[in-house]
Amino acid sequence: MASQHEASGSTAPKEMEVGESETSKETRTTEGVPTEGVPTEGVPTEGVPTEGVPTEGVLTIRVKDQTGEETFFKVKDGVKMGKLFKAYSARKGVQQTSLRFLLDGERIQTDDTPKSLELEDQDQIDVLLEQFGGR
Repeated sequence: MASQHEASGSTAPKEMEVGESETSKETRTTEGVPTEGVPTEGVPTEGVPTEGVPTEGVLTIRVKDQTGEETFFKVKDGVKMGKLFKAYSARKGVQQTSLRFLLDGERIQTDDTPKSLELEDQDQIDVLLEQFGGR
């Protein structure tokens, strides 16, 4: 018995799922390699977030130190800033208690959140090494 592939003379077997019409998939070829029947659903397109990945409420925050070096963190808008502080200090190998995090010159508290601070994507937080004393 000849298969559908052999009977049609096609170079690629045609497989369809139940309830799928022939026009529901695009037929594209790349250098002679047929891609007919290859699902394109769920394949990320440049500039378009992939399905199922939450992007709403997720911000990229820039943490800039005294030397001008920036470290980027992706955080949800409801996460406490203390979690970001802990991650930053661990990454830099510095005790969290020796650092001060500022937004527009005002100290950020560990219980603050990006939402409570009204942060937007790509906003910058400054981090300073705490200094004691002074005359």
